[in-house]
Amino acid sequence: MKLTAEQICSRQDKLKADRGVWETHWQDIADYVLPRKNSFNRTNVAGEKKGVQLYDNTAMVSCDLLASALHGTLTNSATLWFELSAANESIDRLEPVREYLQELTRRVHRVLNNSNFQSEIHEYYLDLCSFGTGTMTVEKNEDTLVRFSVKHLGEIFVAENAAGEIDEVYRVFKWDARQILEEFGKGIDITSKTAVEAAFGRKVSEAFFKNERTPFEIVHAVYRMDFDRTNPMPFWSCYCLKADKKELSEARFRRFPYLVSRWTKISGEVYGRSPAMNALPEAKTLNVMAKTMIIGAQKVVDPAVQMPDDGFVRPLRSGPGGVNYYRAGTTDRVEPIFNDSRIDFGFEALRERQARVQQAFYIDRLNLAQNDRMTTVEVNQRVQEQMRFLGPVLGRQEPEFLRPLIDKVLDMMIEVDDGSGDIIGTPPPELQDIGLEARYSSPIARAQRMQEAQALQSAIASSAPAFQIDPGSVDLIDFEMVVRENFAIYGAPQKVLRKKRDIAEIRDARAAAQEAALKAQELAQGAENLNKVSPLITAGETQLG
Repeated sequence: MKLTAEQICSRQDKLKADRGVWETHWQDIADYVLPRKNSFNRTNVAGEKKGVQLYDNTAMVSCDLLASALHGTLTNSATLWFELSAANESIDRLEPVREYLQELTRRVHRVLNNSNFQSEIHEYYLDLCSFGTGTMTVEKNEDTLVRFSVKHLGEIFVAENAAGEIDEVYRVFKWDARQILEEFGKGIDITSKTAVEAAFGRKVSEAFFKNERTPFEIVHAVYRMDFDRTNPMPFWSCYCLKADKKELSEARFRRFPYLVSRWTKISGEVYGRSPAMNALPEAKTLNVMAKTMIIGAQKVVDPAVQMPDDGFVRPLRSGPGGVNYYRAGTTDRVEPIFNDSRIDFGFEALRERQARVQQAFYIDRLNLAQNDRMTTVEVNQRVQEQMRFLGPVLGRQEPEFLRPLIDKVLDMMIEVDDGSGDIIGTPPPELQDIGLEARYSSPIARAQRMQEAQALQSAIASSAPAFQIDPGSVDLIDFEMVVRENFAIYGAPQKVLRKKRDIAEIRDARAAAQEAALKAQELAQGAENLNKVSPLITAGETQLG
């Protein structure tokens, strides 16, 4: 059922109260890992300095490196990191279907690269690695078909359904009166104060006509309208003014317009947990230690000194070129108070803590071991091991982020195409009433499938002795299918493989050539035999004559 503006605001207030403990946790993480987003339980001034209390940036750099690694392995713009397939496996193997789906995959990938996806996705991964929960919206755009926008987690309040899926999002943000009318004032006479007040309330109307920039809280609610899975438009979207509990606009969606995923999640919790949460204790300790080490280094470079009270003429000048006067005949000297400081021990302890923070962000797993004697095979094996190590990341991101992302973009492309074929092409008849699904061919996904390729190669290699004993057993293996499967596992371009009709023509031509060669050989052999027999026939005829 549809919620009223008052019900939406009340629901958002309840979710905010439930989220209070998380906000304190996120604020700590933002302070030490992502300072530019440290506005969960404090109000910041635009343009103010961020991270001024930090003395070590190991956690910040490690989080950025992990986000960059996810960007390069999950959604790299230079590679096709997904492929579309038919829900029916038998139909998916048909050549016209595969050709169309491969072309459609390239079109979807091109739409993503032509939009602002690549600039927004890195910010999404930063939120995921730091706060454990990332939020992004997918909207229509006239120029690029789709537009993506990462939302600050401080604005987002979510709820799960019975299956543990997030299907309810409330976003709270602030706009002034001019922005509100620009977005929601279509069809309203903005020169009429009565019309503006009727649509937006007295406070917004007064602020607009006085040209004030007072911000007003707006709640954007997206929730499931009913629980009927057959409903083609199950999601309801509503914007409302929080202060006046006044609805601004409403819409319905076939797919959930928000993409919300968690790094990992504890049973019973809604929001995700992240590597930054594991690194937070070390990051705090490291920050205190770094500050102490800076003070210690200053003491070593410019130590406190002691001097006799009657041997020198004060003040003491310790700067470059400083001249200090002492009384003639005295043997007293100016000496450091502490001359046995072990600053090197402090730096060793500091490096140990920095290594622990990097381990929490998997930096030690992401960096290849440096060895100038490594072969190409060894390098490839280590890269595959790294990708398999990051496999659990794909396990949650695939259903919560990657698959809904492709489904949403493809839906928008189909809607814009409107049957013309300009955007999605012309699907073959075999795909009528058949659903599509995305399969991921990113380096992580391929690394997880490498075991299949290794098992296939090992099985064929171990069967070689049997092939020598019984050559007929080779017929058990479809080597053409083996080659195609290897190409799919390793992510090699499928376009280099010949089509079945081309293979049939090549085989027919080869068979015809072999048959012609055999006939030519038979004719040559017959001619040779005739040449051998001809003298004997001639001799026999002579004797008979």
